[in-house]
Amino acid sequence: MGQARLRGTTEQRKAAAIDRQLALRPKFITCNNCQAQLTDMSPMDIAGLDGIQAAFTAHCPACGHDTYAIKGEREAVARLHMAIEDNVGAEAKAGVVPAANRPDPAA
Repeated sequence: MGQARLRGTTEQRKAAAIDRQLALRPKFITCNNCQAQLTDMSPMDIAGLDGIQAAFTAHCPACGHDTYAIKGEREAVARLHMAIEDNVGAEAKAGVVPAANRPDPAA
């Protein structure tokens, strides 16, 4: 029997992957354009993106700018960042989610 089958059905494995990503969701993303704190964010589909643990996007209602939060290996994050730039056709600013913004593992 294959290892994947031991971890559950396809639906169970997908649900577990989504749960793992949502557990890494920051409390907010700071807009790279106007610095507003954005709490309404959507998880990005990271299936097949090796080295990416979680990715979220938020649209700023104040300035209309899209901002992304990406967690993963440095090289994989850089590749996804470049892919986003290619997709939107503009240079994207990189930022960092401060440790205080990360979810409390005890919560």
